[in-house]
Amino acid sequence: MSPFQIRFFSLLLNSFATAEPFPRTYNSEPGNQSPMSAKEALGKLRLPEGFRATLFASEPDIQNPIAATWDHKGRLWVAENYTYAERQKRFDLGLNDRVIILEDKDNDGKAESRKVFTDQVQMLTSVELGRGGVWLMCPPQLLFIPDANADDIPDGPPEVILDGFLVAEDNYHNFANGLRWGPDGWLYGRCGHGCPAKIGTPGTADDQRIPMKGGIWRYHPERKTTEVLCHGTTNPWGHDWDENGEMFFSNTVIGHLWHMIPGAQFKENTGESPNPFVYERMDQIADHYHYDTGRSWMDSRDGKASDFGGGHSHIGGMIYQADQWPEPYRGKYMTLNQHGRRVNVERIEPKGSGYTAKHEPDIIFSDDSWFRGLDLTTGPDGSVFILDWSDTGECHDLTGVHRESGRIYKISYGEPVKPDLSPLSDLTPDNIDKLIRHPNAWFYRQMRNRLLDQDLSSEAGKRLQATARKSETNIPRRLRALWLLFAKKQLSYEQILPLLTDENEHVRTWGIRFLTDSLPLDSITGNTFTPEIATTKTAKLLEPLASDQSGLVKLTLSSSLQRLPREERMSLANRLVRDENFKSDPFLPYLIWNAMANVSKDDLSALLLVLENNRYPRITRWISRFIASQARENAQAYEGLFILPLSEEMKIEVLEGITEAFIGLTTAPKPQAWNTFSASIKELSAQSLVQKISILFGDTATISHLKNVVLDEKTEMGERRTALDILIDSRIPNLTTLCQQVITIQTLNGNALRGLALSDDVATAKLITDNYGNFLPADHSALMDILASRSDWAAVLLDQIASGKIPKSALPAYTARRIRDLKNTALSEKLDQVWGTLNDSAETKDQEIAALKSRLAPEILAKADLKNGRKTFSMVCSSCHMLYGEGGVIGPDLTGSGRGNIDYLLENILAPSAVVGADYRLTSLSLRDGRTLAGVITARTDKTMTLRLPTGESTLELSEISKQQTTPYSMMPEGLLTILSDTQVRDIIAYLMHPEQVALPD
Repeated sequence: MSPFQIRFFSLLLNSFATAEPFPRTYNSEPGNQSPMSAKEALGKLRLPEGFRATLFASEPDIQNPIAATWDHKGRLWVAENYTYAERQKRFDLGLNDRVIILEDKDNDGKAESRKVFTDQVQMLTSVELGRGGVWLMCPPQLLFIPDANADDIPDGPPEVILDGFLVAEDNYHNFANGLRWGPDGWLYGRCGHGCPAKIGTPGTADDQRIPMKGGIWRYHPERKTTEVLCHGTTNPWGHDWDENGEMFFSNTVIGHLWHMIPGAQFKENTGESPNPFVYERMDQIADHYHYDTGRSWMDSRDGKASDFGGGHSHIGGMIYQADQWPEPYRGKYMTLNQHGRRVNVERIEPKGSGYTAKHEPDIIFSDDSWFRGLDLTTGPDGSVFILDWSDTGECHDLTGVHRESGRIYKISYGEPVKPDLSPLSDLTPDNIDKLIRHPNAWFYRQMRNRLLDQDLSSEAGKRLQATARKSETNIPRRLRALWLLFAKKQLSYEQILPLLTDENEHVRTWGIRFLTDSLPLDSITGNTFTPEIATTKTAKLLEPLASDQSGLVKLTLSSSLQRLPREERMSLANRLVRDENFKSDPFLPYLIWNAMANVSKDDLSALLLVLENNRYPRITRWISRFIASQARENAQAYEGLFILPLSEEMKIEVLEGITEAFIGLTTAPKPQAWNTFSASIKELSAQSLVQKISILFGDTATISHLKNVVLDEKTEMGERRTALDILIDSRIPNLTTLCQQVITIQTLNGNALRGLALSDDVATAKLITDNYGNFLPADHSALMDILASRSDWAAVLLDQIASGKIPKSALPAYTARRIRDLKNTALSEKLDQVWGTLNDSAETKDQEIAALKSRLAPEILAKADLKNGRKTFSMVCSSCHMLYGEGGVIGPDLTGSGRGNIDYLLENILAPSAVVGADYRLTSLSLRDGRTLAGVITARTDKTMTLRLPTGESTLELSEISKQQTTPYSMMPEGLLTILSDTQVRDIIAYLMHPEQVALPD
């Protein structure tokens, strides 16, 4: 543990031992700001016709609400977080967090009762009830506070159930949160990728812990088992299960709605998968974004809408499963959109083997600028409760935290009826039967949680068994009975088997899950599986489902592959890949491949067998890449790849996979059947792949042909560029001479820069700078980056800038820092003279931010030329950042970010290295040819490393690298505004703060 986390745990234990008074809170917002009154804020809510809102609770009764859950008495348990602080502090451990209990006995929409359960915890993000106590997520720990007699008084200090949910030193959001009981009796939670976890019970050795970098995990209180179910996304903060037990969760930045599939590897906004065999990752299920990505709404989803939804930050998740709200809202997924100050509504529909989500009209808008919705939940009367953190901070409370405000709103349709909660206090067979049929899922969930804490009577068990039978035609009701029986260990092996052949796909799906629930999942770690755990009999029972024509059944079966030992796994995968009807499915190939790759390294022949029967193009590509990456280690399997009887479509996928495997390599072993295999490829679009691979195999005739193509002025320019790229990637002899021959040809010389960069002759640098005017503006960034890769080349560049032959404004701040990082005193002095000074002092940065903010008052920004701001953005920012669908992918997409807040903007622009996530840290590579490269590592194999540069990605053989150093710097450089005039600074800041795209200047 870090010193910060050791201090936290020590304070936690001491506070319970001494029962210290709750520390006095304070506000750290600048200017002593205060929100409008809670009553005024209530009036700022805009609701659909027929809806009404009441102020369930507000300050001082509730402050900084971060999460909530319910008990069977209809009381709302709320987690209040006071320790979360502004970026400079991260957390203030001089404060405490607490859990309070609110109750509205007369159901008038206002809580009249409040009590404190505990105020002796810190870094609290979530609360859940059950199994004889209260569960709290307090990163880095999952805590359990026993309260066996349910008197709302802790029976003792917190027990640390799990730890390892780290709060990264370079991050203070993305941390673990979201405790919820699942339908299967497991406790589920979420974790963001910026705070990677290593989960285990206290004292677990590091190499025995379960790694996690974003996604969903679960814990079984009786088995003491922890699983990481899926990996990826950015910052999941909200989830729920639909009536069929499918889990969906909210996420921020890169997509807002995801289907939780065990074993899935989901996209992240940056960084590589911890599993080296995962070549591509699954995307969100929503067919749209809640911000303008630069495409028309028609391009981002099916249908039309004038409003995208508010922004990229999504918090909370709820599927409305009650009958108090009208029918159009039932079964819809709802999430709070922070920047849009509203609730987004999603309609989830089947698609392929999984689901897609369509945008429904947004509801519940707030015109209170302090509204910061953090969670929403359905209550016992079917109304929806919304937690409002109530603060000015955009995403990360950048400027400070207002700890003395907070609201909870109750949203009802018409006048809600007071619910009868008495059946939950007396779980007789009749009441259990009544509750399992209740139209409000809240009642079933409360009953389930209570029954997990007590014995189930014989009569109640018989009735549940009856409801679970095939004769029950209401599938959600039947599933409720099955889930409860399974969680109570009253669903036998013999009762599970008929579920696998049930006529309903959701029942068959849960039959698979029940059968494999106790088998460990190896998708994240790639660890060697223990065959004894899963029996051949289990796999045999699942085999018939491989031909099931329900996509959802196939999805669940493919997900469960990772719970089977190698031989049974490969056998079942071989059956799954044969189905022609699902070859274009957007989900299945990912899951099937993930399962195979983890266990196939020592038996590539099994993969060849799968490949021969496979109908999924993606799987063919990934198997080919996997086998080709081990061409020298397993020549027999590599040779076998080229003699399989495949269609031309699949052969092209083989070419794609081989090309991906050999990226960064200059030679590769030529298989005996290559000439026959390549001659069988007739598709013209695939010929560049054939040529590229042929050169790797040493084909001099292909090299000669492509050289002629590059130099032939009659050949179409796109073909010439492709030919030159192939030759550069292959590092052919006399490459520098070829590239020099085209240095005056626009649109071709930009490609030639990559080849010229491989030269160690300073005369080449002089040639490049002398021809600066011949390069297109789009190539200038790459040109500068190449000249900064060697000290003597950088000296040539600075001389040209000093002489005025190259404008000072052409040198980006990123490249200026790279020159300084060459550690050449004379160069650094020259840089200061001809370009300007880069200053890393935190104190200086604070002064710069304050000074610039004072010069960018609202009345000054109002005079800005937004068109010129967009032009300036294109010049200094777009090589790394995407905005409205245009720009680079080096840094985060700015479209849906909190850029409307000037404090957020200025700190990130002027002090980008103040807080840098591990995935954005700059890595500097010294190469054996004398170059220095700096970028973010995006992928690595046992032979190559891929570095993301502002000019694109570069893959290098590890043998080329002499030294590697990870820096504390962000890819985004200091001094970004140094080369801009005051007018340009004003215009670019105003443009970034503007909520819509503007036209470029004429």
